[in-house]
Amino acid sequence: IFQPKTLSFTSANPPINKAPTTTKTHSWAWPWS
Repeated sequence: IFQPKTLSFTSANPPINKAPTTTKTHSWAWPWS
């Protein structure tokens, strides 16, 4: 299933390996799930 998803997370606890790393809390949206 390919749907745009927005996830909020910190670099200390990313939801997936493909998530970009950051030292701040950001919301990332990407077309893969």
